[in-house]
Amino acid sequence: METFTDRDTHIDAIRNRFGISLEAAAKYNSQNRDEIKNSGGIFQLNGKDREKTLALLYMISPDEQDGVIQKFRNDTGLNDERQYSPALLVAQYGTMLAAGLIYHPSLYAMAMNYYGAVNAGFSAAQVTEGPSIIKNKKRGISFPVNSRVVFAAAAAVAVVFFISIIIRLNQGTGRRIDNDWISGLIEPLKGQDGVSFISEGNEGARVGIRSPLVGIAMAADTQTEELSGAVAYYTKAIKTEKNNAALYVNRGIAYTLQGYVDAAITDFNKAIELEPDNTSAYFNRAAAYMGKGDIEIAVADLLTVISINPGDSEAYYALGVLYFKQYENDITKPRVLLEKSLDAFSRIQDYKDADLVFDYLSRLL
Repeated sequence: METFTDRDTHIDAIRNRFGISLEAAAKYNSQNRDEIKNSGGIFQLNGKDREKTLALLYMISPDEQDGVIQKFRNDTGLNDERQYSPALLVAQYGTMLAAGLIYHPSLYAMAMNYYGAVNAGFSAAQVTEGPSIIKNKKRGISFPVNSRVVFAAAAAVAVVFFISIIIRLNQGTGRRIDNDWISGLIEPLKGQDGVSFISEGNEGARVGIRSPLVGIAMAADTQTEELSGAVAYYTKAIKTEKNNAALYVNRGIAYTLQGYVDAAITDFNKAIELEPDNTSAYFNRAAAYMGKGDIEIAVADLLTVISINPGDSEAYYALGVLYFKQYENDITKPRVLLEKSLDAFSRIQDYKDADLVFDYLSRLL
């Protein structure tokens, strides 16, 4: 998976068509969060907002000679082809609008609804709210309009997909692995008994992900003896509550921190079987798969967390760290990995040191 939702496929095509880099959009969002948050206000068509809306229509439409654009220009009086050309308007507003489409999902939905409203013959100031599909017959492109429908569909497909690939592994801890990713994970807080993990909500705890600013840990932060006690604690609890997903999640964490990732994945799979929307199970399973070096599956699990809860800062943080570790460990240092990491951290607000990490990654580009 390369994008967070199908919406991003369209946005990527827009960026590429107009030469707007992900780096530029991410930096704009970071420096102008309030403007991006309120970007939907351009549809009120006050002052320069008419120009911004025209630029946005140029960007989302596959054809600048589209009748929708011509109707909007006629209705708003923006008929000077030199002053309001796609090149000039996108050069002026393109980065801001791309940032809005990426980091303020409702702007995308509003834009597509607005496009549909103008296309349907409504006045340029009207905006419809219901879901609809806009198709370009020549190119075979279908654009989803209602963001809630997009996210709901993505979440449903992801859950069904992962339920279908749940694999029951052999019992036992299996082979212990020892790598920097596992040793760099941080054990969740423990309860007063010194064994059980403290969980937020009823999903189970989550391992902590080290910041790229502190580097890769050189040794594990936990003692195997203590974690073995945690495994025994949750194994006993599971015998009493066999259908408690959180117990499997927490035992899986204990296995992960010891390096027994196959046993951990078995527990996370069981938790997902019991609760298909358990985001902690997907999150921790991603950490375990990273220990095995299965990057694509780890990314998919984190994207599933995001599809279930689009505002999950921990998932974006883990995704950003994951891409950064790939970048660090690749001798060719592909820029795309750094851009993906930067993009993930750009989607986080008010969480840990996300802004500091963003600034640090920006300087590496």
